[in-house]
Amino acid sequence: MARNYSDLSPHDFEILVRDLLQARHGVRMETFPPGRDGGVDIRLHRNGEETLVAQCKHSPGRTFAQIRGQLESEAKKIGDRFSCRYILATSASLTRQNKQEIATMFTGVRLEADDIWGVDDLDNLLRLHPQVEVNNFKLWITSSAVLEHLLHPDLCRRSSGLVDRIVKRRRLYVHSEAYPESLRMLDEHHVCVISGEPGIGKTTLAETLLVKFLSRGWEVHSASSDVTDIEKVWKPGVRQAFLYDDFLGQNSLLDNLNKNEDSRLVNLVERIRDVDDKILIMTTREYILRQARQVHERLQSSRALTDGKMVLDLSHYTAKQKARIFYNHIHFAELSDVARESILRERRYMDVIRHANFNPRIIELVTKNFEDSGVDDEFFFRYVLDALDDPRDLWERIFESQLSAAERSLLLVLATMRTRVELRDLHRALNSYEGLSGGQSTDLHKLRLLLKKLDGTFIQVSVNVALDDQANGFHPGNRAALIQLANPSFVDYVSSYLSTHPDEIHQMARGCLFFEQAETLALWELGEASQTQIFRAVFDAFFGAARRGRQLPRLAPGHQRVLMDALTRLGAAESCTWVDSARYYGIVTRREVSTRNRHLVMLILDHKYGRSLLGEESLVGIVQMLTDRLGKIDSGLVQHEFPLMRYLSRYEIVEEPVVAARDIAAARLLEILEKPEHFQSALSVFRGLDIKSSRWSRRSEANLRQQFSSFAPEWDLVEAGRVNDVAECESSLSLLQEALADFEIREAIEPAVLADRLSMLQDEVAQDLDFGDEELGESDPSEREREERDEGDPRSFEEPSDPIDDLFRTLI
Repeated sequence: MARNYSDLSPHDFEILVRDLLQARHGVRMETFPPGRDGGVDIRLHRNGEETLVAQCKHSPGRTFAQIRGQLESEAKKIGDRFSCRYILATSASLTRQNKQEIATMFTGVRLEADDIWGVDDLDNLLRLHPQVEVNNFKLWITSSAVLEHLLHPDLCRRSSGLVDRIVKRRRLYVHSEAYPESLRMLDEHHVCVISGEPGIGKTTLAETLLVKFLSRGWEVHSASSDVTDIEKVWKPGVRQAFLYDDFLGQNSLLDNLNKNEDSRLVNLVERIRDVDDKILIMTTREYILRQARQVHERLQSSRALTDGKMVLDLSHYTAKQKARIFYNHIHFAELSDVARESILRERRYMDVIRHANFNPRIIELVTKNFEDSGVDDEFFFRYVLDALDDPRDLWERIFESQLSAAERSLLLVLATMRTRVELRDLHRALNSYEGLSGGQSTDLHKLRLLLKKLDGTFIQVSVNVALDDQANGFHPGNRAALIQLANPSFVDYVSSYLSTHPDEIHQMARGCLFFEQAETLALWELGEASQTQIFRAVFDAFFGAARRGRQLPRLAPGHQRVLMDALTRLGAAESCTWVDSARYYGIVTRREVSTRNRHLVMLILDHKYGRSLLGEESLVGIVQMLTDRLGKIDSGLVQHEFPLMRYLSRYEIVEEPVVAARDIAAARLLEILEKPEHFQSALSVFRGLDIKSSRWSRRSEANLRQQFSSFAPEWDLVEAGRVNDVAECESSLSLLQEALADFEIREAIEPAVLADRLSMLQDEVAQDLDFGDEELGESDPSEREREERDEGDPRSFEEPSDPIDDLFRTLI
């Protein structure tokens, strides 16, 4: 099985050889990168004596003739220093005769021909010890057998570019403890939630895990909008791996906060935990997960999503992991010796590794763009540090100094579209923007050239993607290229840029071709350019929560009217966002932007400016469309309209039609009263929307309260006989208690009954937890804990034998 050793750095190669030696001898080996002890990379030390030393020479793709001089120099250097067994490992290709000649070179040490490992020997050892290859991901992912399996036509269609993205980035991958830990979570619990800061590697880890399961023959699927994407492709008895990337905020700022999404998500997690042929991988930003738990009660009460057993936090990298990330980017980047020296001088790489804003995405950006930056090689270190101090300053240098006017226009337009867009849609949007300036329009051929130049740094291009035309159905020949921004921090920069270029705001707003573009500009106008602030704005819209924290610069004042005109003009425009299809493998479909959410964005902006931008005719039209929807949609979807109704209730000019719409919504919710949450939803339409009551609503609310008084004890009795599982029993009791509190009812069920039942339940849970603790027993501190302890001591970085120093010495 051919393997691609060229994707390994010298450090990666040493780790591979060390792991093979450990697997072969069943003992722990010490690793010593060059610079500590000449001629020793790996050592077995027993009873105060060296019993084995190994030297690694990473020369992938080379022959013996090409490395002969290097080996002769090494033989002279070590002389007869070692009397123990000596092993030489190289990634070059060696014949039996070559090994005999090498053994003759190293006459001063005990080097037998059988202890000289060439690339064929490494392949053979990996076959004998397959777990070593599994643990060395960069080698595993590029082995011919794995690639042949992954790139099988059927699997390739299912993976929708997944394998291609992982293989392209394999050189920069750092195999940390997060990978085996996440695999352990999936093996034990079938669910893993990966949380962390933007750019820290959540999606890369998630996709890596999917590739692992894909290679095992599992079907892989990606949820694009909500959990129904998973429910629609669920196949009982079939091994399926699901990825729900950014599950608390992915493609739409509003759609992902549907009222019932938290309950459906928790139910899905519990369902997957109970079967062995399904796994679920979810990613989210840590602060979003924290805020969502505070607002979504079902997420807060779910033991599965709060006890830490299935949540992997990537918010912190150890110093060694940061060092390897930075090292990999430096090693594989096309940097001059002078640029590398600027990092190595006086151990400056430690300033990068220790930086509070260290982020893999920023490190990738600076190493990719330095050659075109115009900065002298000797100032590369300063260039990296400045980028970490303020990423927007880096974007400004690239955007305003290194890009043509056509490239800047393309990126400005793409930034307003936010997610994956189809090539033809991007072309139309760009021409619409350019047409308002009186300049020459970019033709399709030139656009493709621009995309090719920007691909990998500013954007990601997926070619030959199958499209599902919802109007005419899927056809295999319907394929196109999809484009998206590669780095979310660029969107923050665009907002800052526009705040100082007011003339371009007018042009962008007037040139918007899709509603998502105008929505993005409106959110920037609200001062919500960063993802954190956007999320808080949406919480404000749905739950009335107050916003906190520093806001990024708003767009220049005086442009609210042109933004509202754009939103109104595009109220029924086609969407430009493409998401993975729930009907077909490896196919994308155009996402529908609901009329409700379009209207909600308009109302949020209007309220920001004293309800002065929307006229009576527009408001009446919004209420009329709301009323029509309430009469047609499923009863379970009525609550999705609550945020819109809450905003409309603040306009006196449409007070009466809003009251009528509220009564229609209440009537629909009263149709289904089978669970405590149904009663809560019905009550909330009377008490939670701040809409004036009507004679009908007062009478209906009184009837609802009376009906719930009879329902509660009957439902509780039925549940007590039905539920045997501790977690489900706890959930049922929680639901009932919440409903009783909402209805302000205490006498429907004796408090003592609930207290006794909860006490018994807590005893059971405690017993379960005690048993689990006994199973685990005492354990040694993890590598992460030890490193964190060491990082607190500044002396840990001053030792001459620091492994980080040894790692970076290999760059010399």
